[in-house]
Amino acid sequence: MCVYSKEDQGIIQREETTQKTTSHTKFKKSRYNFKTESDAGVRLFNARSGAVLDLSSADPHFHKFQEIWRQRTFLLSDHEWLPALAECGFLIPQKEDEVSDYIGSFEGKRINSDYLNLILMPTEECNFRCVYCYESFLNREMSHDIQDALKRLILSAALRVHIFFIEWFGGEPLLGIDVIREISGYSINVANQYGISYKAAMTTNGYLLSPEVFEEAVNEWRIGRFQITIDGPKTFHDERRHLISGEPTFDVVISNLEYVARSSFPNFIYIIRMNIDRDNLHTLREFANLIKDIVGDDHRARFFARPAWGKSSFELLTSVEVRDLQREMVEICRSVGLHLYDPDLFLNPQVGMCYAADPHCFVIGSNGSVYKCTSDFELEENLVGRLAPDGTLALDRRKLGLWVDSMIGKFQECQRCVVLPLCNCSHCPKTHIVYPENEKAGGVPPCVPYKNQIKLLLKAAQ
Repeated sequence: MCVYSKEDQGIIQREETTQKTTSHTKFKKSRYNFKTESDAGVRLFNARSGAVLDLSSADPHFHKFQEIWRQRTFLLSDHEWLPALAECGFLIPQKEDEVSDYIGSFEGKRINSDYLNLILMPTEECNFRCVYCYESFLNREMSHDIQDALKRLILSAALRVHIFFIEWFGGEPLLGIDVIREISGYSINVANQYGISYKAAMTTNGYLLSPEVFEEAVNEWRIGRFQITIDGPKTFHDERRHLISGEPTFDVVISNLEYVARSSFPNFIYIIRMNIDRDNLHTLREFANLIKDIVGDDHRARFFARPAWGKSSFELLTSVEVRDLQREMVEICRSVGLHLYDPDLFLNPQVGMCYAADPHCFVIGSNGSVYKCTSDFELEENLVGRLAPDGTLALDRRKLGLWVDSMIGKFQECQRCVVLPLCNCSHCPKTHIVYPENEKAGGVPPCVPYKNQIKLLLKAAQ
């Protein structure tokens, strides 16, 4: 039997229980356990702790475990495995009201969090004109006045937070490389001065991520995660993701990706994203093999595919095709030998909800506008405020509440759900805004079918 947790992978830290137990304390199974079975054995996942138990059907203890697991209550002295299962959150004291305890803990963290997450747009211009892009490219590089205000915000945050995270977004953020250099350098200096944990990431089309820029990003800007979108093999990518002039981009992006894969820097990951429509869907396996040839067994590489959406000139996938895509992506990644990114994202309780629902996360445009979501800048409710010259966020509290007010109390089904700690009824707060008719006490939240998704991802992570 193998028991491990996301903490073992350096992703999260489990909460330490403060409830004292004795040898006579009875335990029960956690509501947030999720079990998948196959011919290979059993995988048990706890959505609150992120812990995973793997037990092979060939293990001599397999049938004994199955027998024990059918019990309703346990004493930890019943078997040598049980203390480890309690430590990882699979078993909890019988008298514990786990749902109330979790919801109270979650709400407390929302109020008293000690981190700040800023998604920064150094420019809203882009060198690409992707067929499905939703951005208007109206605002250019961040002015010195906005940069100064941003520095004041960062300095003020340093007095109250312990973790500071920046994600560079756009437009194409590398078109605003001077802004990135300035704000990164300032942020890192402030973090060092105040003893704050500093992390950074970047979403880029990869065209300007030359070897020189990549090395600067890792060494000087401390980028720990890159996301690069490539929409399939050359012909299909160049149809969808070309320069403003219409010239192709595939060869340059792939050349830059090859350098990233060959680099020796240990402390970053890079994610290759493929946006899929009905015309390039059939290329998924071919493209996965191409990416595998580039990244080999590089443990830093991740891959995932998403359905294209928005105003694409190509035909978008139906809801049935989206579900089929998810199954195919899991199967292909397992057979090709690519590390699928989705388990890192959707099986991580530390993520726990969409960034747009996080009251400590803000998107700041190059002109100082403050948003909550990066997927629809034209949505009126998305513009929640402005960055003031003194570094404060002048926020519209009504609009902000549409995104960050907790929805758990509104949906009884969510409170009973086995995967509540992975979404907190906040998978996509935009759906509550765009489809307000779905928001009613006791109603069904307009979210994806998480349970089926998690079954697939747990198998993919094996």
